[in-house]
Amino acid sequence: MRSLILAAMVMLALPCGAGRTDDLDQPEALFKSCPKGVLFKADESGVVVTVIRQGSGKACFSDDCSQLDPATAAEVVTKEGEHGFIAGPMLSYMFAVDPKVVKDFQWRPAETASTTFYTVRTDDGSDVDFTLQDIGCAR
Repeated sequence: MRSLILAAMVMLALPCGAGRTDDLDQPEALFKSCPKGVLFKADESGVVVTVIRQGSGKACFSDDCSQLDPATAAEVVTKEGEHGFIAGPMLSYMFAVDPKVVKDFQWRPAETASTTFYTVRTDDGSDVDFTLQDIGCAR
């Protein structure tokens, strides 16, 4: 259900024309910390969301949660102010998760890099819900 809600947030939100990005062709802009967050555009819908922080920790992504696996996460905010979290074992294999899954993660301000993307999958991991591509710092 949570992946459906986050997918709906990204797919149905109005495209954000208010956000501007930095020029990522400049070498000094790579891996730059973004105090107001990083803008990510959904490949499928064109919707723009903001990742306000990124984190790492341990989480369970299988039926057997006796051992937690290393994970990465991001806090996503829509133009309308709705918050959600994505987490997974790698950026190309992320899931919409409840906040309690990432509550013990170590967080840092979001950083931009032109090659960063998140692929968010269905709960069972078999299909891609949407892919978010980094388009630069929010201003």
